[in-house]
Amino acid sequence: MALAWELDKQKVRQWLDALRQEFEVVAPVTRYGEVLFESLSDANEVTLDYGNTLMPPKEFFLPPTETLFSFTSSKGGFSIALPEEAEKRRVLFGIRPCDVNALAILDKVFSGEQRDEYYLDKRQRTTLVAIGCNQPSETCFCGSVGAGPSLSSGFDVLLTEIDNAYFVEVASEKGEELVGKVPGLFRKATNEGRVAKERVVERATGLVDQPVLAAEVARRMEARIDDAMWEKMGKKCLQCGGCTYLCPTCWCFDVADRVEDGQGCRMRYWDCCLLPGFSRMAGGLNPRASAEDRIKQRFYHKWDYFVESYGVLQCVGCGRCTETALCHIDWKEVSRQ
Repeated sequence: MALAWELDKQKVRQWLDALRQEFEVVAPVTRYGEVLFESLSDANEVTLDYGNTLMPPKEFFLPPTETLFSFTSSKGGFSIALPEEAEKRRVLFGIRPCDVNALAILDKVFSGEQRDEYYLDKRQRTTLVAIGCNQPSETCFCGSVGAGPSLSSGFDVLLTEIDNAYFVEVASEKGEELVGKVPGLFRKATNEGRVAKERVVERATGLVDQPVLAAEVARRMEARIDDAMWEKMGKKCLQCGGCTYLCPTCWCFDVADRVEDGQGCRMRYWDCCLLPGFSRMAGGLNPRASAEDRIKQRFYHKWDYFVESYGVLQCVGCGRCTETALCHIDWKEVSRQ
């Protein structure tokens, strides 16, 4: 059972200021009318009263562009240099339950037989401080896929808003370290606080759909592989890639070398399965040449093929895809069919 504390709301910024002395603290801030995750330079900038960020915090573990190594060529061959390791550990503060579950999905992918040490290093040196959702957004369907509105695992610290305080659950040694930095700010949880937290979670859970079994979703998908709905969706899709770039569980990337005057670097950057060139082969053959084929592949990978490989859905119901789709493709509605 996680250790539990209570923290007054007005003391959160004091806690963040203390953490910033030792950690890079990444937290939600308001910029240009949107809430974004940024490295905090001032604890007063933090925004905790928000539905969800448009951009997921995935970018702090799998950046949109990332240098894998640099190299220099000479008559004697090549010399290779790896990127310098970050000096500070990181605290990701204010992450929502759906995004915590999204990172758990990426962990499965990047810690398999082909381990991605670039991703895993960032995960290992990051402590997750999550905040439960008291009021899920209209586009959210986290409950349907069992990814919210609260958490039972995957976090280091979980905050649940109860009146003028947060109920604080600590589930790891990394979480205990954060609370231990300024122990005077926290008071031990009371029975009243526990009851209030349970009521908040119960109410929020009642606002979202009940979860369905991943295997059941996969079976439904397999029965609809030739459905006419995919052609209709393919005609609507603008192939802009917005839904994939904002998806917290998409990890597709391409790799390119940039070389000039004998020096260069190998970089990886996000790619998108909805773009026409994504599956095009060197000889020009494209097994998914139509928008219908590509959007169908995207849905089936999330809700069928990933279930077969890992036993869970590759969707956390954050609703970002629906929110950004100018063509009005609603993943929540598709999931109910």
